[in-house]
Amino acid sequence: MVEKDYYKILEVSPAATAIEIKKSYRRLALKYHPDKNFGNNIFEAKFKEIQEAYDTLSDDRKRHEYNEKRSRRTYTSTFTNKKPPTPVTPQSILNQTVEFRRKVAVLDPDRMNKVALFQQIELLLSPSNISLLQQLNDRRLSKKMIDEILYCARFLPFVYVEKICFLLTRLAGTDNTLYHKIYQFSRKVKRENYWNKYKVLAAILISITLCIVIYFLSIDI
Repeated sequence: MVEKDYYKILEVSPAATAIEIKKSYRRLALKYHPDKNFGNNIFEAKFKEIQEAYDTLSDDRKRHEYNEKRSRRTYTSTFTNKKPPTPVTPQSILNQTVEFRRKVAVLDPDRMNKVALFQQIELLLSPSNISLLQQLNDRRLSKKMIDEILYCARFLPFVYVEKICFLLTRLAGTDNTLYHKIYQFSRKVKRENYWNKYKVLAAILISITLCIVIYFLSIDI
């Protein structure tokens, strides 16, 4: 039995042409490729689905066989009960965040894709996820979630950290301790970013100053 809707996976209609299927495949493959997403299990599984769908729909014979099976499934599914999808819970969000932090921890900070890292943190802090966590109102879980996110965010430029910290303050709610922790982290990253930006200039100015001092001392001698 065919269980996956390859047309939905590739975001095309069943009437899509071969060119439309190929174009959509290239766009989605680029977006979800594991090399761009730190091997994140969600993106990796999505990429495999996209590849599987394209392998079938790009082949005329396989597509014809798939369409026939899909038609039979559509007809029979009306009379069968489908198992509901696993619901997203605050604990599952935290588990996903912990798993993501473990993968980030083994990466080389100088070689990681900062944009992809920021995008995945945004995904973890989506409005729906934050809403679920707020409804639970579990300080222990919120603190753990914030700690995991801050660990990952420490590798990012301040322009990204500022946005992440804003999202985390929603998670902290009225807890002043958590709010202060987020604020201090933001300040620390901001200082480090400024230092990294201007340390070369500072070193040059110090060198010039020393050269001038040495020059005038040599004249006096």
